[in-house]
Amino acid sequence: MRVIALLVAVGISGLIALQTALGQTAWAFRRDAIIEVRKVVWPTRKETMQTTMIVLVVVIIMSLLLWALDSILAWIVRALTN
Repeated sequence: MRVIALLVAVGISGLIALQTALGQTAWAFRRDAIIEVRKVVWPTRKETMQTTMIVLVVVIIMSLLLWALDSILAWIVRALTN
């Protein structure tokens, strides 16, 4: 029963808020956002998988380069401090 009362109170509050200038602006923003989302051209599954694989390969290559650089710098520091 409390949940229903809370939902009714939130609904009434929302209707009251829509009567204000800020509420009207927020409602217009929501409507425009929905229209823009409908215009979006979403990538196909194939495009998504290809892009994901490219990102994965680049991450692996960069991690190997950073590991190599770290190893070289650690070797130089050990050589200089011994």
